[in-house]
Amino acid sequence: MSYYLTILSAILLGIPFLIPKLAITAWIGLIPFLFVQEKKSTLDSFKLGWILGLVFLAISSKWLLEPIIKFSGYSLFVSSLIFFMAISILALYFALFAALLKYLKYKFEFSLLLLVPITWTGIEFLRSLFSFQFLFAFLGYSQSFNPEMIQLAKVGGVYLITFIIVLINTLLYLALKQKRKKRVTYIVIAVTIITSMFIYGQNELNKDLKINKNFKVSIIQPNIPQHKKLDSNYYNQLVDKLTNLSSSEIEKNNPDLLVWPETAILRTYSLEKEFPYLRKYQTSLYIGGFIKEGNGPLNSALLVNKEGQIINKYSKNILVPWGEYVPFPNIVPDFIETNLNHITPGTEAVEFELDGVNWVGAICSEILNPDYIRSLYQQNDFIINISNEAWFGDSSAPRQVLQAAIFRAVENQVPIVKVGNTGISGLINAQGKILKRTKLLTTKTITINLKLPVREKTFYYSIGDILGKSSLIIIVILLLLAMYRRVNKEI
Repeated sequence: MSYYLTILSAILLGIPFLIPKLAITAWIGLIPFLFVQEKKSTLDSFKLGWILGLVFLAISSKWLLEPIIKFSGYSLFVSSLIFFMAISILALYFALFAALLKYLKYKFEFSLLLLVPITWTGIEFLRSLFSFQFLFAFLGYSQSFNPEMIQLAKVGGVYLITFIIVLINTLLYLALKQKRKKRVTYIVIAVTIITSMFIYGQNELNKDLKINKNFKVSIIQPNIPQHKKLDSNYYNQLVDKLTNLSSSEIEKNNPDLLVWPETAILRTYSLEKEFPYLRKYQTSLYIGGFIKEGNGPLNSALLVNKEGQIINKYSKNILVPWGEYVPFPNIVPDFIETNLNHITPGTEAVEFELDGVNWVGAICSEILNPDYIRSLYQQNDFIINISNEAWFGDSSAPRQVLQAAIFRAVENQVPIVKVGNTGISGLINAQGKILKRTKLLTTKTITINLKLPVREKTFYYSIGDILGKSSLIIIVILLLLAMYRRVNKEI
């Protein structure tokens, strides 16, 4: 029965990342596992926690199989083995959560009402530090498409939403364990928290934003399959598709800025030479491509002025291990390393400016990192996130990147323009509402009239991920205190 309840919890927690309309299951998903924990040893809790994480990640992150199978060059068996090994390692964080929860409850007799959300949030933050930039499926992201429920992210980021979700799970678990009178008390507290959260969110969404500027941006979503991008035989065909889509959109809407996705055309650009496409239109462009500097290519975003000159560039600072570079190259076998990319990371944060409007650009997976976006963003008018989701096909990966982008918008109260090769592209306003959105795997161009609000520093921007850090620090302090007690007792 313990295994069944653990798997049930994993399914309830993981399903919102596959089917966002079922986001409500995250609010009750941990309850079966908390019942499982009651009579288990610390070691048994660790094992069950590992199973919880394994099944949760298999559900929420099964999209990871897509690029491994299609582009690694490995057999289906080897690809599946790599996927299983990856989620098995990440599942150790869930095992650590379960073991710590059991151990700290035994040592300190703390109320689960505080211990469960602190432990889960602390370990989730720890996962953000040491998981090779695999920053998907944080519990707070399950509520991304319910804007009323995420407005508190401007105060405490995604970790505050995670904390509240786990707190509600714990309240309902404790309610089920109590007699009628106490049960009602716990349920009333849970309902009050959720209702207050919803009302606060609704009030935030109903506020009129003070508009400072207007800026017209055209988005090109060319929907180019990755196997064609990688095949030089398709080069001219892909260039024609991008330029024809762009020409049509420029002629129709005359944007202030036209945006291509990450590495739209798989080629290297020279900063000293004129941009080779769309010269006759006298339109400013923001495009993704490679540039050559130092020892290798840099995955970059380039700003091209109306005269076709590249006037500014930002190179991706935080690369994806195994996808864009090889960690520990001295110990990785040659037969694995030859199938992997070797991209050089950028080293600078760059602000782009055009006609009195400024923005910063996060490239693809960088948008998943709340702390990095907070350091990159300097109260700019908006953020552009260019990406290439063609690696992941028709999976939930592009939607999960969008979920993270929604939180970055709310945390910093800044509009985000998202431009993907195969989608999902669109506009997220400063309150996390999706105002325009393309469908996945479609060729689409849209023009956005960006209403840029007056910049105001949020509490989150000022303090960062303080809740995640504090939760982790509390866990460490409690462990040190437990060790201190044990040593003194032995003496």
